Amino acid sequence: MGEENDDEIPDLFSGIEDSDGSLSSESALKPVDRARGILSPTDRDYLCGLKDYSHSQTELNRRQEIRERTIEGIRDFNLLWLLLEEPEWKKVIEAFEAEELNTALSSMIAFAYTAIGQDTSRMEDILERALYEGANYDMSGRWSGKANDATVDIDIDYEPNVEELYTRVQQGEGDNLTPAEIGALVQAGKLDPDDLEKLENTGPDFPGVYAGGAIERTDETDTEE
Repeated sequence: MGEENDDEIPDLFSGIEDSDGSLSSESALKPVDRARGILSPTDRDYLCGLKDYSHSQTELNRRQEIRERTIEGIRDFNLLWLLLEEPEWKKVIEAFEAEELNTALSSMIAFAYTAIGQDTSRMEDILERALYEGANYDMSGRWSGKANDATVDIDIDYEPNVEELYTRVQQGEGDNLTPAEIGALVQAGKLDPDDLEKLENTGPDFPGVYAGGAIERTDETDTEE
């Protein structure tokens, strides 16, 4: 199989233009025909599952190229934010609609957070450093020193798997649940008065957290059902 030409846009790509002639935002599985960035059009086609390779080595080569360009692209941001001149900054930002830019920047942060193993403490340090440095550099790259500190507090609330938690209760593992997990079961109407009585005797700090109203809320839920 011959080498892929990144300058040739695959037939599966089709430009999607808005009424003003600009390219509309692309979905994760349907990239828009646009110029090469970190990814070439062929890279995007491959990542979106629109391109298959008959030889495993060809596919491995494609993945390696994507990886290497991504690595160097990330490194380039250290130069871009410090050395790109203000007129060029403005031209970059003006190329985006506000919502498209917000989505792109959110994706960058999501990529970074996932890449560091969803380490919230580390992400806080990264964002604090970024905001502190960004607040102290002007658009010409000069240090202003106006900002003294930057603080970021990340609080992520995960929805518990109620069915999995209830299975643990049925299997006699209710005493290993946290008060928050027990509360999720109560709110979901999964615990009857007998379950609550058992957990009150064995669960961690159960009386202090759920005493007064927990059984009543469960009764109301059962009645509605």
